[in-house]
Amino acid sequence: MGGRRGDKVPVVPAQDKRICGAICLCQLTLVLSSVALVYLIVAVYWPSHRAFNSGIEPVPVMCQTVNTSLSNNCEWVSCGEWCLTKSSGFCPQINVTTRRNGTLLTLHECNRLASFPCPKVTKHLY
Repeated sequence: MGGRRGDKVPVVPAQDKRICGAICLCQLTLVLSSVALVYLIVAVYWPSHRAFNSGIEPVPVMCQTVNTSLSNNCEWVSCGEWCLTKSSGFCPQINVTTRRNGTLLTLHECNRLASFPCPKVTKHLY
């Protein structure tokens, strides 16, 4: 004898719902981990690896501008977006000499000297 009309057999048993939910959670974790890994490699690891292996001196130095020029076609630019883009048009080039902080300078036959104070750092609290 059959059951009542109101008794319906569930289409998906409760155990299958739990298994399906666990599989979905694992897939979501896999996708988010993969995206995070790719992002960290491209946006964090590669630029920092290039910076560490670029040969930049870790000791701070003072820069003095020697020459500035504006070119239309050049191989390198002094100011670029993240130093990743190659300029296709106007490009300022700044040539400098460097010296270690605290180095004494002896100036000979200088007739145009100028002193430029650095602006004070202000803290903004937002």
